[in-house]
Amino acid sequence: MSNQLLVLALLALPLAGFALTAAFGRLLMPRAWLIAVPAVILAWAVGMVLVYRTLSGQLGDGFAFTLYTWIPAGSFRVDVNFAVDNLTAALLIVVTTIGMLVHVYSIGYMAHDPGKWRFFAYLNFFMFSMLLLVLAGNYLLLFMAWELVGLSSYLLIGFWYQRRSAALAAKKAFLVNRVGDVGFSIGIWALWTTVGSLNFSDVFRVIPEKLAAGQLQPWMVTGIVLLLFCGAVGKSAQFPLHVWLPDAMEGPTPVSALIHAATMVNAGVYMVARSSPLFSLSSSAMVVVAAIGIFTALLAASIAFTQTDIKRVLAYSTLSQLGYMFAALGVGAYAAAIFHLMTHGFFKGLLFLDSGSVIHGVHDEQDMNRMGGLWRKMPITHATMLVGSLAIAGIPPLAGFFSKDEILGASFRNGFYVVWLIGVVVAGMTAFYMFRLMGKTFYGPSHVDPDVHPHEAPPSMTVPLILLAIPAALLGLAIGWPPEAGLVHRWLDPIFAPAEQTLGLHPEAFQVFGIDGVLVLVSVTLATAGLIVAVRLFGVRLPGRDVEPRPTIVEAGTARLRPLYVASYHKWWFDDVYHGLFFVIGGAVAQGAWWFDSHIIDGVVNGVGAVTTLAGRELRRIQTGRVQNYALGIALGLLVMAAGFLVATTR
Repeated sequence: MSNQLLVLALLALPLAGFALTAAFGRLLMPRAWLIAVPAVILAWAVGMVLVYRTLSGQLGDGFAFTLYTWIPAGSFRVDVNFAVDNLTAALLIVVTTIGMLVHVYSIGYMAHDPGKWRFFAYLNFFMFSMLLLVLAGNYLLLFMAWELVGLSSYLLIGFWYQRRSAALAAKKAFLVNRVGDVGFSIGIWALWTTVGSLNFSDVFRVIPEKLAAGQLQPWMVTGIVLLLFCGAVGKSAQFPLHVWLPDAMEGPTPVSALIHAATMVNAGVYMVARSSPLFSLSSSAMVVVAAIGIFTALLAASIAFTQTDIKRVLAYSTLSQLGYMFAALGVGAYAAAIFHLMTHGFFKGLLFLDSGSVIHGVHDEQDMNRMGGLWRKMPITHATMLVGSLAIAGIPPLAGFFSKDEILGASFRNGFYVVWLIGVVVAGMTAFYMFRLMGKTFYGPSHVDPDVHPHEAPPSMTVPLILLAIPAALLGLAIGWPPEAGLVHRWLDPIFAPAEQTLGLHPEAFQVFGIDGVLVLVSVTLATAGLIVAVRLFGVRLPGRDVEPRPTIVEAGTARLRPLYVASYHKWWFDDVYHGLFFVIGGAVAQGAWWFDSHIIDGVVNGVGAVTTLAGRELRRIQTGRVQNYALGIALGLLVMAAGFLVATTR
C-alpha cells in the first residue's frame, strides 16, 4: 500500500467507525463496541506501518501530498494537504496505541451504561480529529482539526449530560478553550498576511527570510508566535487557562485517560514543537513559554498535595507534567519535550485507567479518604498503578526518569537556572503527592464502606493496564538511553536541529560523572525524599511490614501550615476569582450594556421611527385631493416667500 493510501486509511477508519456506530450502534446493544473497537485496532495497525516506514528511514525526511484544493478564493488558496515526518510518527505512536487500549478498556468500563453506543461513536470521532490534527500539513487544516478535537472533548466530558456537574464541566472546557483559540486564529491570519500561504513548509521558509531581510521586525514575529501560543495555553490547560482540565474529570474515566491525559492536551505541545522554526526566532517568546510552563508545573503540583478525589489528583499532575513539557520547549529542549510527551502519555494513561479500575472496584467511589487497604483486593490494579507512580515520580530506571531529567539537564545547561531549580522542587512534590495517593488508596487501614466489596476489574480492563505498564516501565530505557543520544534523539534531532541552531544551542554529550551526573543525582534524591516522606506519613506498605499512617503528624503539619493548606485545597481560589471577575462583574457589565442597548440605542432608533410615523400621520391630513386647497397652499407659500424676500432686502 502506498504511503498516501496509508494516511487516508488511517483517517478513514475511525471516521467510518464513528458514522456507522452513530447510525447503527443502538441496534447492536449491548455490543455497541463491535464497530468502533475493530476500527481503531485496524487504525493502530495502519499507523504502525506508517510509523515503521518513517522512523526506519524508508521515507527519508518524510513526505507530503495534497489531496485537493479546499479553499480557492482569489489569492487565498488553502489545500487539504498532509505531511508525515519523524515528529508525526512519534505522535502517532502515542495517539494510536493509547487510543486502541482505551477503546478496549471501555468495553468493560462502560458495559452497563445504556448510552455506550454514543460513547464509542464519540471516541471514534475524537480519534479521527486527533489524527487529522497530527497529520495536517498547514495551519488552517490543523486549526479545523483543533476545533473538532474541542467538539469531541465537549461531547465526551458531558457524556453523562443528565448530571448538572458534567454539563457545566463540558461547557466550561468549551468556553475556556475558545479564549485561547481566539488568539490562535488571529495568529493564523497574521501568518497568511505575512507569508501568503499557510503551508508549514512555506511559513517556516519565508518568515526567517523576511526577518533576515528586514521586511519583518522582531516584535512582529514575537507577536505572531505568542498569538499561536495562546491556542496552546488553552488546549494544554496552562496558566491562566488551566481551570477547565480538573473539572473535565466529570466525564467517564476512559475519557480522562484518552483526552485529558494522553492525547488531546498534548496538542498544544505538538503545535509549539511543530512551530519551533518560528518560536526559535524570538527569544522573548521562548522565555514566556518557559515561564508559563514552569509556573504551571509548580502551581498544579501545589494543588495536587491536598486533593482527595483520586481523578483530580491525577488531573493536576497532568497540568504539572504539561508544564514540564512547555518549560522544555521554552528552553530549547524540543526533543526532550516530545520525549516527555511520549513517556507521559503512557504512564499517565495507565494511571487514569488504574483510577478507573479502582473506582469500578469500589462501586463508583472517588474519594481517597474512603479507600485504603485495596492492594490485596485489586493486585493487578495495584501493581500497575505502582509502576505508573514510580514512573511519574522520576525514579530510575522507569520511563519518566529519563525524559524528566533530560528536561532539567537542558534547562540548566542552557542557562535557565530558575527553571531547573523549580523543576527539581516539583519533581520532589510529584513523588510526594503520587505516593500520598498510593497510600490513601491501596495501603494503610481500610475506610471502604462495609456494604462495598472491592474487587478486581474484568480482563477487558486489566489487560490494557498490563500492556500500558510495559512502556511506562521500559520506554525511557528503550528509546532514551544513552541520555540525549538515544533512539528518540536520532528520530527527532534532525527535525529540531534548524531551530536549535537559530537559538545558538550546541548540545553536548551527556557526562555521567560530570555536571550532568550531579544534576541527575539532585533530582533523584529529591524525588526519593518526597516518596519516603509520603511512605512515612500515609502508610505505604514496605517489604515485610505495614507502616501505619501517622495522622497526628499530618494533622499537626496541616494545622501549622493552615493558610497554605486551605489555599491549596481551594485551588488557590482561581475558580472563585474567575467566577467573580467574569460571571459577577462581567455579568453586571453585560447587564448594564444590555440596558443601554435596549433603552438608549433601541430607544433612539425606535424614537426616530415613532416621530416619523407621527409626522406622516399628521401631514397626511393636508392631502385632501382637492385642487383648490393645493392652489391655496401654493399661494400662501408664495406670499410667505415674498414677505421673507422683502424683509431681507429692506435691511
